This record gives sequence, structure tokens and C-alpha cells, in this order.
Amino acid sequence: MQQLMIKVIAMLKRKSNITSEEFSKYWFEKHGPLAMKLQPSSITAGIKSYIQNHAIKLGKAEPPYDAVAETIFFDSDCFWKWNNWYFSEAGKPLRDDEENFMDTNKRVIVITDERVVLNNSKQE
Repeated sequence: MQQLMIKVIAMLKRKSNITSEEFSKYWFEKHGPLAMKLQPSSITAGIKSYIQNHAIKLGKAEPPYDAVAETIFFDSDCFWKWNNWYFSEAGKPLRDDEENFMDTNKRVIVITDERVVLNNSKQE
């Protein structure tokens, strides 16, 4: 039986007192690097990828969320190691930093098993 590759998808909403641009800049330039700095290498070794998807406005309607984060773990053991770190005292500075730019009450998190239907990656 194949081991599940766990993907955590988090839909994020900015705090009401900051602009989309401020949110995007802070998340990419401050929070992302802080996450990489704080996590021990034993945790990051279990992460296949961490992707920030920043919403763009096409047309007149505002996007329902300002961003979607994807964190892909090699397996469920790696996810649980990260989860235990994130909710520990060591992960508290990262959790505290989230309060600087996102409305954590509006965050939606879904833990998934990714199943690729189509992947048109170019081959070199």
C-alpha cells in the first residue's frame, strides 16, 4: 500500500486594517522566511514543498480569500512532526507572527491526500 503524501491547504484572509499588497508583502518577505528560520532542519526535511499562492483580482469582484498556502509533506509522520512542532512552545513565535497580518479566525485549513489527474510538466 502506498504511503499518503499529505498536503495542508490553508485559505487565508488578511487583517481588515491592512491592504492586499501589505498582506502579500508581509507574508512573502517576513512570515515565510521566519517559518524557514524557526523550523529545525529535522522538520523542514519532511516538507516536500511550501507554496504561497497570492490572490489576484481579475475583474471587479474581490477574491474570497487573500491567499492559499500549500504545505506538502512526504508522509503522515512528517506532517505529525511538523504539527507537534507548530503547536509547541518552539512554534509559538510563528503562530504569534500570524497575528501581524492575517485574520486567524477566518483561516480555513484542509488536510488532503493529493491525487494528480493531469500534470503537463515540460520534460527537458
